[in-house]
Amino acid sequence: MPTKIKLTFLLFVLLFTTCNEGNIETVENIKLNEKLSKELVSLSVKCVDQKYPYKIGYRYTGENWLKPHYELTPSFYGCWDWHSAVHGHWAMVKVLKDFPEISERDIILSKLEKNLNKENLEKEYEFFKNEFANGFERTYGWAWLMKLYSELLSWEFDKAQLWANNMKPLVDLLSERTILFLDKLSTPLRPGTHANTAFSFSLMIEYSRVANDKLLFDKIKDYSIKNFQGDTNCPVSYEPSGTDFLSPCLAEAALMSQILEKREFNDWLYKFFTSFDSTNFGNIITPPEVLDPTDPGIGHLIGLMFHRSWTLKDIANKLENSSDKNFLLAIAKKHSEAGYNIMFESGYGGEHWLATFAIYNFSR
Repeated sequence: MPTKIKLTFLLFVLLFTTCNEGNIETVENIKLNEKLSKELVSLSVKCVDQKYPYKIGYRYTGENWLKPHYELTPSFYGCWDWHSAVHGHWAMVKVLKDFPEISERDIILSKLEKNLNKENLEKEYEFFKNEFANGFERTYGWAWLMKLYSELLSWEFDKAQLWANNMKPLVDLLSERTILFLDKLSTPLRPGTHANTAFSFSLMIEYSRVANDKLLFDKIKDYSIKNFQGDTNCPVSYEPSGTDFLSPCLAEAALMSQILEKREFNDWLYKFFTSFDSTNFGNIITPPEVLDPTDPGIGHLIGLMFHRSWTLKDIANKLENSSDKNFLLAIAKKHSEAGYNIMFESGYGGEHWLATFAIYNFSR
């Protein structure tokens, strides 16, 4: 059976074994099963210790820093770049938490044991203590590190608590840096790529609730109320840019669904999105066209499908209008299918990170 047909059939089976006589709300609350998890996490297992190709995202300040990246950041050195290595570890932890007897158990544990040991994470911490690293991976990579930490913290597995403890100094440092950064950030960043403020905030809020990081939670909430609550008429027609993997409008709306109470959120949302009809919402209703999935930039659009899917679910789950809720869930379903059906055609430029977005989407 050709690979694409096999993958489409797998998703078809997954959808119809988890639905209840076509009820769209049940269909869109798909949970990972072990077979799908095994397929997706294999991509993260493959890349977390693959040293090359690699893209360095920090500035050297002298010749003494001319060292291989896997010596400077020995925990997170695979998967093309630092943040992808971080969330590749999150994907492995998430899958092993949900399916502790998965056949990949031993190899996942061996990689976590190696990369999250105390010595390696101390080197990560020392790297980030350098002044030239103040802005490295801000705030996208920081948010994924916090998400990984909170996943470990909430895992009832003895070594998970040890690994979380090894990570804590770096997590605390980046939490403090986020607070300081927001004191200086006069306006949010709103692109459809890594710098997007609302996207990072959503992950950080999830972390802060698990880790009881009240200082960070309060800072994010205050900043969001100040800078996002007055927004109206989000320019959906401008989305997506050609290499987006995040939806700026949906990222902000999903964040506000976590920040605001249900009634307040509904009042806000219908000013932010004035209509869900095809004229005003058409660019989000339709999955983006990916003409070259093997191009690492254009392939970002595959991740955009997963991001749209999970943010639409987050938004829908807080809506009071049932018809709008079902409509958004239907769009989410369409994007989930489209993203899954093309992600394995993206080569290493996509596979090194798309597993994370797929797992995050299907686990919500």
